[in-house]
Amino acid sequence: MYIKKVIIDDIRSLSEFRMEFESPIGWHVLIGDNGAGKSTVIKAIALALVGPEEALGLRIDWSDWLRHNKKVGRIRLDILKHDCDKHTGRQAKLKKWLVANIILLKRIDKIVELSSIKTPEVDPFKCNWGRGQGWFSAAYGPYRRFAGGNPEWTKVFYSQPKLGSHLSAFGEDVALTETIEWLVKLNYKLLERKESGEILNDLKSLINSQDFLPHNTKLLSVSSDGVIFEDGNGMKISVNQLSDGYRSILSMTFELIRQLIRVYDEDKVFENIRKGEMIIDLPGVVLIDEIDAHLHPTWQTRIGQWFTKYFPKIQFIVTTHSPLVCRACENGSIWRLAAPGIELPSGKIVGADRNSLINGDVLDAYGTTIFGKGITIAIEAVRKKERLVVLGNKKRVVELNTDEKDELTHLQTLFPPDDTIEL
Repeated sequence: MYIKKVIIDDIRSLSEFRMEFESPIGWHVLIGDNGAGKSTVIKAIALALVGPEEALGLRIDWSDWLRHNKKVGRIRLDILKHDCDKHTGRQAKLKKWLVANIILLKRIDKIVELSSIKTPEVDPFKCNWGRGQGWFSAAYGPYRRFAGGNPEWTKVFYSQPKLGSHLSAFGEDVALTETIEWLVKLNYKLLERKESGEILNDLKSLINSQDFLPHNTKLLSVSSDGVIFEDGNGMKISVNQLSDGYRSILSMTFELIRQLIRVYDEDKVFENIRKGEMIIDLPGVVLIDEIDAHLHPTWQTRIGQWFTKYFPKIQFIVTTHSPLVCRACENGSIWRLAAPGIELPSGKIVGADRNSLINGDVLDAYGTTIFGKGITIAIEAVRKKERLVVLGNKKRVVELNTDEKDELTHLQTLFPPDDTIEL
């Protein structure tokens, strides 16, 4: 399955937002200022993928979701059905027809109720979803970690696995704790020579690909002592002692593969890797909120390239504050979500601005109007530049006094001769 179109009306802070993907497969980035509603978009899409019945497990007060003073809010996803969703085992082909997932929030008196509209072809919320059935989607919030969450959420991963694969997008208190337990169990199965234990070797091959973890860090071993990595200096370190950036990406990657196995089964997931080709070419949708959280700029640049290289048939929809994340959008799209009070409209970024984000350097990206004006220089530096221009112009007309001459000399040492500012 892939998402063809997203329509959000009167949900949380968003009055209206549209996304339509010409080519769903690839890296699709949503950029926006704090408070613009990026997380709302991820949560809304995840809610429409999960459906109203599964969403009951979230224990959410839906009045917080409906825009203030509105009686009805709507989330609609147009979904492209995929051959592989039936798990035929054949080469996946894109179907031409759409399934519409429509979620409605209605205000009745003072209560907001969650409901859905079903299409005549199929009830998308009750499509085959589970082991060996396909129809894959997953969502991850900005707080991706192995521990520290509310243990009550752990039950959801077992009782409602469909909701579980989207759970971290909805709350800060959700940790992907099941991932570590899963890895340790895989090691036991490997020691017992059970077939499913081979998953661990396949997983290590993927994680230890040379273009994933920085500084030549490698997954070394999994045992009852935990998940152990080796850094570039040869030091052994537990996964829970790795930096926030490592844990953020690793917890999500491990959990993504775990959910893929749940939906497609291990033989299908690792079919190519066991043949020596390092890809998992299965379809689906993956949502990631604040993909750049805790990542060094070099990792921000290549994280999308890594995911699209090793998961070439996944539709990734991610949010970010960083233009570096857009580098992987050559096969994908970039969208802007305007913050309240900003004149720039929300919508798809195209043309020269898109090229600057994908192919330019950071200054090229910040030089567009996408991130606002004055972002490439500090406010105090702007003031000094303005003063430099004023003194320079004054010098051409009258002689400067001693203090002004000293100030001008000092300012000229701070900025190159051709570095000017618009007044």
